[in-house]
Amino acid sequence: MKLDRYVRQMVFPPVGETGQRKLLSSSVAVMGCGGLGTHIADNLSRAGVGRLKLVDRDHVEWNNLQRQILFDEQDAAAALPKVGAAARKVQAINSHVRIEPLAVEVSPANVEGIVGDVDVVLDDCDNFDTRYLVNDACVKRGVPWVYGGGVASYGMTMTVIPRQTPCLRCIFPQMPPRESAVTCATAGILATTVSIVAALECTEAMKILLGQGHPNQGLIHVDTWENSFEPFSIKGPDESCPACGQGRYDFLEAR
Repeated sequence: MKLDRYVRQMVFPPVGETGQRKLLSSSVAVMGCGGLGTHIADNLSRAGVGRLKLVDRDHVEWNNLQRQILFDEQDAAAALPKVGAAARKVQAINSHVRIEPLAVEVSPANVEGIVGDVDVVLDDCDNFDTRYLVNDACVKRGVPWVYGGGVASYGMTMTVIPRQTPCLRCIFPQMPPRESAVTCATAGILATTVSIVAALECTEAMKILLGQGHPNQGLIHVDTWENSFEPFSIKGPDESCPACGQGRYDFLEAR
């Protein structure tokens, strides 16, 4: 395969030709094809990540077009499945990338199969139930994953490398009450916030895939409206964590 298309990326010393070939042989699961997920799929396909699993059960809606960059008006008018529409766009961006669209709802029955054969998992889940389920599966399987979320003008991201860094349950042992969750439907979302959080997630994924740089060891909080970028250090893994410390995967084992 000619590497000419990646020449500007390979000039960056941590990548180089060796790193680029690593990316081409790597695989990533993108959990959700919303604002973050479409940006992630776009970025990673252009970077030359060889295999992408796109996981989402939803269809394209008109309100998605404001921030979900792989969709257009025709997709919304036809209410196409997100993973199918995204897969076609990504394939047009880079025909060498292997795309696996999975139009499924992530559940305890299928999540280990989804994450078990990839190198990194990136988050675009729209609810904490799924995030905790992904966290359980990745910690159990030893698969690195990058949490990301955004609402209004602010967003957060955290990199989880099992047995090395805190996992989601180290930081939040109990899932936040569903009724307390602020959502894009209630608080809105700026597309610029989505772009920044997705870029951070993708950069973390590349560090992990290349074995270069220093993955985020804590929680990064950004607010595009207030011009703030705040990294928070977090010690861990926590020995009292149900998943990391005790090997108890409550969400994965739930019926």
